[in-house]
This record gives sequence, C-alpha cells and structure tokens, in this order.
Amino acid sequence: MKIRLFLMAGMVALPAILCAKGTVTGKILNKATGEPMDFVTVQVFDSTGKKPFQIVASSDSEGKFTLPNLSDGSYVIKIMNVGSVNQERPVNISGSNIDLGTINLVDDSKVLKEVVVEGIRSQMRFELDRKVFTVDANIAAAGQSASELLESIPSVEVDQDGEVSLRGNSSVTIWINGKDSGLTADNRAQILEQIPGESIDRIEVITNPSAKYSPEGTAGIINIILKKDRRGGYFGSAEIGGNTRGGGNVSANINYNTGKWDTFASIGFRMRHGKGGSETRRTFDDGTFTNSDGDSRSHGNNLFFRLGATYHLTDKDEFYVNGFGMFGRRYGKTTTEYTANRPDHWLSDLQISRNHGESKGAHVEWGYTHRWNDNHSLETMVSFNHWGGPSWNSYGETETWADNSTTEQYREQSMPINVNSWEAKVDYTNKLNDWLKLEAGYNGNYSHENTPNTTMRLSPDGTLKTDESLFNRFIYSNNVSALYVTLGGKIKDFSFSAGVRSESWQVRSRSLEYGQNREDVPEFKKNFFALFPSLFLSYSLPKDNEIQINYTRRIRRPWGGQLNSFHNVSDPTSVSYGNPELEPQYSNSFELNYLKSWTYHMISFSAYVRTADNMINRIAYMDNNVMYSTFANVSKMANSGCEIIFKNSLFRSKLDLTTTVNLYNNHISGWSYDFPTESGNIAHLSNEKQNSFAWDARLMANVKLPLGISFQATGRYASEQKEAQGARQGGWSVDAGLRKIAGNWSFSLNCRDIFDSRKWKSTIYGPGYTQTSKRWRMGRVLGLTIKYSFGNMKSNKRGSRDNSGEPMGGSGYDEGMD
Repeated sequence: MKIRLFLMAGMVALPAILCAKGTVTGKILNKATGEPMDFVTVQVFDSTGKKPFQIVASSDSEGKFTLPNLSDGSYVIKIMNVGSVNQERPVNISGSNIDLGTINLVDDSKVLKEVVVEGIRSQMRFELDRKVFTVDANIAAAGQSASELLESIPSVEVDQDGEVSLRGNSSVTIWINGKDSGLTADNRAQILEQIPGESIDRIEVITNPSAKYSPEGTAGIINIILKKDRRGGYFGSAEIGGNTRGGGNVSANINYNTGKWDTFASIGFRMRHGKGGSETRRTFDDGTFTNSDGDSRSHGNNLFFRLGATYHLTDKDEFYVNGFGMFGRRYGKTTTEYTANRPDHWLSDLQISRNHGESKGAHVEWGYTHRWNDNHSLETMVSFNHWGGPSWNSYGETETWADNSTTEQYREQSMPINVNSWEAKVDYTNKLNDWLKLEAGYNGNYSHENTPNTTMRLSPDGTLKTDESLFNRFIYSNNVSALYVTLGGKIKDFSFSAGVRSESWQVRSRSLEYGQNREDVPEFKKNFFALFPSLFLSYSLPKDNEIQINYTRRIRRPWGGQLNSFHNVSDPTSVSYGNPELEPQYSNSFELNYLKSWTYHMISFSAYVRTADNMINRIAYMDNNVMYSTFANVSKMANSGCEIIFKNSLFRSKLDLTTTVNLYNNHISGWSYDFPTESGNIAHLSNEKQNSFAWDARLMANVKLPLGISFQATGRYASEQKEAQGARQGGWSVDAGLRKIAGNWSFSLNCRDIFDSRKWKSTIYGPGYTQTSKRWRMGRVLGLTIKYSFGNMKSNKRGSRDNSGEPMGGSGYDEGMD
C-alpha cells in the first residue's frame, strides 16, 4: 500500500519536476578598473564543462547578463571574453533562481597584447537614454580638436564656423563632464576648437534628456567626458603630431592614485594653420547683381590644461576639486573682392581684413559627495566659469565707381569679451525599494556679460577717430533656477522613469551707445517660468529585443549675440544685428526606440516627432542695396523622422561597419513679419507653409589589416534642407586613417576630407532677389600622430566612477534596480 501511494505521488510530482526551471543572473566587471564589461559571452555547459548547450547570453552595458529557463540539473557556466582570463561557475538548478553576483575578469596579458595590436574596440554602445561613443576606438581622434572629433559622431554635424547641430537641428546643448562648464552659443565654437581630442574619453549623445537635466537645446545634449581614471598607481601618456598645413600638437597626461587620493593632470599645446574661402552670388529680379569672392588664411595656437583631485575622507564621504583652463592666440587675413552693377552703387570693392585676438577661459568646480550606501547618496557642487579675451579686427576697402573714381575707407574694431558665470547643484538619489528609485535636486546657473565694442575710422586728416554711431556696450545677465524630481525603477523586464523640472529665469540686458552710462538706458527685463515634464518607458523583449518610448519638453533660449542690437558692418554688402525682443522657443519631443542585437550584429531604430513654437530663425531683408539680417520668432515647426543605426562585425571581426541613416520631414508653417528698416521704410517678409524631406547618412568602416594595422574610413552625405527663408544645400565628405600599435607606442596617420569636398552651401529667397552662398575651410589635410603610454596600473580599491560623477553605465533611471 505504501509503495502504491509512493508511486502515485511520484507520478503526480513528475510533471512538475520535469517542468521546474530556474534563471541564472550575474554582473561582470573588469577587475583592474572596476568598470562593467559589455558583450562578454556567457554560455551553459554540462556538469563536466565539456559539452556546450545552445544557451548563450551577452552582458549588457552595465555588465549584467541573464540565462533564463534552465531546467533542473547541474551545469557549468562559462564566462568568456577575448583578452580576459575566462572563468567558470558550477551551478545546481532546483526550481529556483540563482544570482552569481559580481564576477571580476582579469586581463590576460598575453592575449591582451595580441588584441591591442590587432583588435578594434567597439566605438558605440547604447544606454537607456543615450548613445555613448568611445573616443579611443576612433582612429581619427589622434591629433584632432574636440570640434573635429564631433564630426565623426553619427547624427552630429559641425559647419565651417564650428557651429554644432544634431539631427539637422542647431539648437543643441554641449556639456563638458555633465555640466555647462561655461560653454554658451557665443563661445563654444572657439572652446571646442581648443580642446584636444586626446583628452576626451567618450562622447554621449542624449537626444531626449529627462527632467533631471537642463531642458536647454531642443535637439538634445552632447556631453563630452574628459579622461580621468581612478585605478590605483600611476599611469599616463604623451603625444606629438603634425599635419600638412603646418599645424602640430603635443600633449601629456598623468594620473596618480592612492588609497585616499585620486589625482590627475594634463597639458596640451596645439598650433594650427588653415585656409578657407567664400563665394556669394546675389541676383535681383531686374537682372542686376552683387557678388563676392573671398580667400582667407588663419593661424592660431592654444594651451589647454586640466588638474583635479578627489580626497576620500571615509568610505562614504569624498571631496573633490577639479578644473581646466585654456589660453590661445589667433590671427588671420581675408581678401574679398566685391563686384556689382546696381544703380548708384560702386562697381567693385576690394576689402582686406585682418584680425588677431586672445582667448582666455577657465572652469573650476568644488564638490562633496556622501553615500549612505550604493543606492542612497547626496552630491553638492559649485563651479565658476570665465570666458573672454581681447579681439581686434581691421577693414581696409577700395571702392571703384562708374566714373573710374575710387574711395578709400579704413576702420578698426576692438571687442574685449568678458563673460562670467556661477553654477550650483544639489543631487539626491535614494532607492526606496526593490523597484522604485527617487532622484531630486536643485540646479542654478547665473551668468553675466559685459562686452564693449569700439569702432575707429580713418578720418580725412589721417587720424583714427571713434565712430560714435558704431559704439556699443552690451551688458547681459541670464539667471536660471531649477528644481527637479524623478521617480524611476525596474519591474522584471519593464523599466520606467517619470519626472518634472520647474525653471524660473530672468533676462536683463542693456545696449549702451557712445557716451551713455547704465543709468541713461532703461534695463530690458523679462521674467519666465515653465515646467518641463519627461516620461521614459522601456521593455526588454525575449531574444535580445528592447523597445522604449519617451517624451520630453524642451526649450531654446536666445543667447547673448542674438539679443544684442549692435550692427556688425564688417561686410559692406551685409549687416547683421540681434533682436532684444526674441522670445524662447519651446518644443515637445516624442521618441520610439527599438534595439535588437545578435552576436555580431545590432540594429537600432528611432522614430521621433518634434514640434516647436516661436521658432527662432535668421531672416534677411534688403535696404539701400545692403542686406540686413537678424533673428526673429517667425513660425511653428514640426519635425518627424526616423534614425536607423546598424552595427555589423563581419569576417570573424576583420571588418566592423557602423551605418547611420537619418530620414526626416520638416514642416514649417506659413509666416509673415514686418521690420522697420534703416531708411525708415517697412520691410514685409513672409513665406507660405512648406514641407521638405531630407536625409543624411554616414558609414564608418574599421578593418584589420596584416602586420597589426587598423584602417578606418568614414563617409558622410547630407541632402538639402529647407529653412524659413531659404535652404541649406547638401554635401559629402570622406575621412580615413591608419593606426599601428606596438607595445606602449601608437602611430596614427589620418587624412581629413580626402576629396576636398567639405563645403557649406545655402540659399536665401527675399522680395525681388535670390542669394546663394558657399563657404569652405581647411580642405584636405594629412596628419601623423605618435603616442606613448606608460604606468604601473593596479586594481581599483574603490568603486569606479566616471568623470561626470555618475556611476559607470548610469542612466539615472534603472541603475541598480535589478
């Protein structure tokens, strides 16, 4: 009877036993650096460790992996990565889940040496709210500036003036180490030109930032993370390079870390020589024209340095101070020949302009961090930024008239820039339970500018006298205070984050004429308040599929140069000035992201819709044969499109391809605007609603060649894109480079703009005229860079954290929620 009951119970329990399954999870870190390791292979073997099963997983950007639905039994889990000592973990599944915890992989010095010589690291990885691009994997980074390096990032474009745009939108915010660091639309082109690419660790592209971050920039945020390492010991590198334009660079950096102190220092010197040109064709409906052709030469040098130290008072408390500074000089000459056949107008004008100036910038920050535990922390930070330096320009002109008479003109312009700002931040993070995380904080940014602009003209008696009509002192303050709160977490395969940011800001400006004091000019005042919500939802599907939907509200605030009413008359055919009446531009952004990965392939698809009110655009009008251009809130815009990114590793990783295609439609509503002109008339400008389809593509190929040489080539193309009063024509370019690593030495040979095709073209349509412009700079450049690395690197004694203060791989949403 007992035997029968036992057999019956066994028969009832047998299906449950056969169906019992468990899940194995874990996290993989690099033992030397403490950083998460992605794309590590984790495979299931039988209990002997010899027979593999077709159950394989790869670690994600946080080093985490999951092996689901393992039937009851004994197995061996093998963790395998090229360049590391592989590890094994025996497991016994008995109807329950197993967490292997943290697995630290040690570098295999023998294999790693071969990998360093022959391998090509992945340049791009994905996190919940951003794409991360590793600079060391980009051969073109050697000897280049941050501005040049940004051109190699998918969806990012840098024009001939150094202005940056993202997905065709120039309203983008650029940070250094997660902060403004004194960069504004007025100065960032110059600052990015001075930062050496060798000092950059990675670049993050955040197209839809959460409420935790500043909503400035309707296109998103580009975050430049400078190198800083917290491994124990000392290590560093030195680099020297030159190019066929006569430019060169030399730099060095060193880190020295102990149990209590983490310190770093770097210095870099860059010398550059360039050439460029311009071509403008302004054609009127009556058959007349005004044309110009320019040729320019530029020279410059700059010194960039960084210093920093972190003191670990206890395991929970640390203080840090770090900063960077830059000093540079620039000078150049431009020769422009103007021709015209307009009535009562000169026939030709030969202008020779010269310029020289200095750039002086500094950023310093102090901070304190307290961590109750890995999921509960408070960080405070205060920083100061300065940007400025004297700037001088001269313009000599010779005008020839129809009666063969000539007129000589000469003027000089000086403008010592002086911009200072303070920033304060408090960030609080607390994991409330296993599935919910709270983030809250305060952020204040207070900037002030006081820049005089003096123009001197050559009088008939041969002396230089101040042109009172062109004198201007621009005094401008922009103070922003913000509070934010976000709640996010992860429940099984579902991740979420929702938050809101409230901002109040005050704009104060004065534009003083010659002889005026502050008391003589009423202050222009505007106060604003706005809420900026954000929502992120993400779900991990089976077989390495992930889908995400998000929404954010953004803003584009007018910057100082757009508000300054000073008239720039450096071009005798065109005058530009700012508009103090400009209002902020608000936008709503929606994105749907899908990610699918295989062992050697990955595809990312992003569909987006971005609407904007009060669109800020440059518009132009004619008055007395001179074109006047300024900024105005002219219309509404709706931008919709999709971005597709493919990564493929072919021929046993001998060839790595990264392809980015961005397709979008731009809708601009009809608009009309009336401007009072210099002659006392009214210029009526308008345009009907318009739709334009545009696209751009980029292909980066990394190839392993014999003798341990790596080859990288990048090609890009952008189609025509319509704007409120014209269009920006398309263009293409190709860059390529070779790299050879031999022990501690690295040799890089790069050719920028191989086919000398990098030119920027635009068209403006106005009442009774059409203007086409083309500008270019640099052209084909060949450069060679040699780098030497040294050091005695030890394991990190503390949790590794990146340069922005965020834990490695942290997105601010689901970090640590597993």
